[in-house]
Amino acid sequence: MFRYIFSLVFIVLVVGCTYIVKPQNEQNKLYNMLLSLDKNVSKIEAKRLSKEIVFFSRKLKQQYQPLIEPHFNNFLVNVGLKKQGLCYEWSDALYIHFVNQSYKDFRFHLIVSNKGEYWSEHNAFAITNSKDNISEGIIIDLWRDIDGMYINYIIKDKSYQWSLRKNRECVI
Repeated sequence: MFRYIFSLVFIVLVVGCTYIVKPQNEQNKLYNMLLSLDKNVSKIEAKRLSKEIVFFSRKLKQQYQPLIEPHFNNFLVNVGLKKQGLCYEWSDALYIHFVNQSYKDFRFHLIVSNKGEYWSEHNAFAITNSKDNISEGIIIDLWRDIDGMYINYIIKDKSYQWSLRKNRECVI
């Protein structure tokens, strides 16, 4: 009996620690990627932005409560069993949150792949430095990763071909 209780406690601690550590890993990865955008990027600003993105993404995960798989989540939203959680809702929420904040070294964008294609259109949030074009930016995609966030350089994202999404009409 003691062995079963010990095993259960051990599993809870390991799983709990793994969940706690992941946001720190995401924050460190994002911080390093933000610094790589330009040699003149402020380390303080990159640290603040990476921390805020991880914090806000966790808040959105709690709000949207994504389920097993993103496409199944979309199905539930589209049939009215869930209130929100479509890809554009994730990217709009990030954009609205960050676009009017004071980050002098970074610009925030909405990006889209397969625009207008009902079954394959995908929207995400992107960060560039103040001089870069969108292809040299970083993608933050909360829809794609149920447990965390997909972070990558836009040019290295092999799943989608991204372009700037102008006039998305989300409320700022």
